[in-house]
Amino acid sequence: MANKLYASLNYFDLYFTRQDVDSVPSSGQCDDAVKIIAKKPYIKRQFANIDNSKLIKELSEYGAWDNVELQDKQANIERVIWLGCSEIKENLFE
Repeated sequence: MANKLYASLNYFDLYFTRQDVDSVPSSGQCDDAVKIIAKKPYIKRQFANIDNSKLIKELSEYGAWDNVELQDKQANIERVIWLGCSEIKENLFE
């Protein structure tokens, strides 16, 4: 896949396309965009290799979700997609 953009999170790295990153709004509601990205085969393959305990560990460091919320792997995947795309956007503008 051409044009990969990498997000280096604390416990794993992910790649996205420029289109993925551009589709996630910098502010406001981004749930719909993140859900679309989460369905893409190359995204599903990446998350198949990351178990929920790693996602929980990553997300726990932000302190934005409680232990009950963090048990939902699909929600965690979507949260991490949002974080990853946001990190890439920040790096592109530096």
